[in-house]
Amino acid sequence: MAFPCIRGHHVYDSILGPQSTVLDLGGHKGEFSSILIGQYGCQCHVVEAMPELFHALPKHPKFHAYHYAASDVDGTMTFHIASNPESNSLILQSDEHHTSIEVPTISIPSFLTKHNIEKIDLLKMDIEGAEIGVFKGMNDELLKSIKQITVEFHDFIPEMKLEQDVLNTISRMKSLGFACIVFSRKTHFDVLFLNKHVISSFTIIHARFIKYVHGIMRMIKRRFE
Repeated sequence: MAFPCIRGHHVYDSILGPQSTVLDLGGHKGEFSSILIGQYGCQCHVVEAMPELFHALPKHPKFHAYHYAASDVDGTMTFHIASNPESNSLILQSDEHHTSIEVPTISIPSFLTKHNIEKIDLLKMDIEGAEIGVFKGMNDELLKSIKQITVEFHDFIPEMKLEQDVLNTISRMKSLGFACIVFSRKTHFDVLFLNKHVISSFTIIHARFIKYVHGIMRMIKRRFE
């Protein structure tokens, strides 16, 4: 039983394997999904809004790439581009963003229907604040069908004003039967939701233990730096 941190996202890897379907929102250069394919053989569906990053994504039989911005609606939206591609955003436009383009958007229900994807075993979100809309665009039954969700919430960016939205999303997920493990120290940039309907209480306790061990290790490291 392990909870590795893959590209800043903790996951529960004991239930990952060749039969697993991963939906990777905010694929960037494909690093997260490439690791899952290499280590566990997962089928990875990777959604990336930035055209240059999308066209440069790896080619692999288990790596399926799609040019969309994940959202709660289908259509088009303005996408703000920064020099650091990890800061591109649908939500925030700041001095860091030097240009804007129009990109196609899609909700998760529409995406699953359009591409004949029947299940999600692991949902990963790193989409610069748009994660709130993505959660709102999924109904309760769809969320309850997912085994685990790893998400980088962006309440650590004050300008986005997402603090209450993040808390509301976490409250909703708990009401749907998910355990929420916050691996990050102060804000919610590394959150793992585990579906208690399919993942044992022992596993969830173990995840919380790992979280606290990591916290103690950070404290010790700071003490002796």
